[in-house]
Amino acid sequence: MEKVKEMNKSIFYQNLIMTIDEIIKIKNEDEEKIRFKIIPIYEKNKPCNSRDDSMRLIALSEKNVGNRLLTIDETVNLVACKSPFVPIWINVSLNKIEKEKIIFNFETSLRFRKPSLLRNADTGHAPFKAII
Repeated sequence: MEKVKEMNKSIFYQNLIMTIDEIIKIKNEDEEKIRFKIIPIYEKNKPCNSRDDSMRLIALSEKNVGNRLLTIDETVNLVACKSPFVPIWINVSLNKIEKEKIIFNFETSLRFRKPSLLRNADTGHAPFKAII
């Protein structure tokens, strides 16, 4: 299994764009139309640390992300704010296409790990997996 060696906001952004491209070809789409509904997934019986807890209780809390649709930049800045530690896995799927917006579900683990532990390295855009 291939290991991810490096992670920062720029790599995280590029990997997210590659994931979106895998779901829906956006080469000619305006990135400003893209929005994400962040859906934190609590994994029962999985070990969490203080970094995970702070992200779960503050950054990815229901109060902070619950009913919001975030832009690509807002999503990257929020979820990758502790880089190189990022969620161990993220599933991205198309929610709906509206006239002015393309909305994606962004299901994310609440466990933040270093690059070498990220899942979905085989996709070429860890920690993301396109759910089609």
